[in-house]
Amino acid sequence: MKKKFLLDTNTLSSLVQKYADNHAIISSKASSINDNDEIYVSIVSLYEMEYGARHAKDIDMANEMRAAIESVKNNFSILALSEEGAKIFAEIKERYKQEAHLGKKALITQNIDLMIASTALEIGAILVSNDHKIFALIQKIHNDFQWENWTQ
Repeated sequence: MKKKFLLDTNTLSSLVQKYADNHAIISSKASSINDNDEIYVSIVSLYEMEYGARHAKDIDMANEMRAAIESVKNNFSILALSEEGAKIFAEIKERYKQEAHLGKKALITQNIDLMIASTALEIGAILVSNDHKIFALIQKIHNDFQWENWTQ
């Protein structure tokens, strides 16, 4: 059976940046998936990577980030946000708010992760991330949500 994987920004960054702490293990796991399986990236992750490149400590780091962004664009299918994803986002954000007992400001900080999770749900993909707390809770409140941590 064909699997779909959606890489969260932290996993994606570790995969395409050789100096990253988890590069070796994530690269190994990405290389070991079945040839029929598909790996996707959310446009939101590119937004986050562009911001990271813009605020890099020095020109060398910025250049590495830009090279990583180009590698992502050339090697992965980039998924746009959609109207259906927006509906899923609204549902899981409301349920997440209730389960996590978060106020409005604290909830806003979770928007990007919730958008990426919504995209994974929309396309039936396994989200790959090491953000255990938020995605374990989403898995608890949404039966169809699947996620894996490739750093373990």
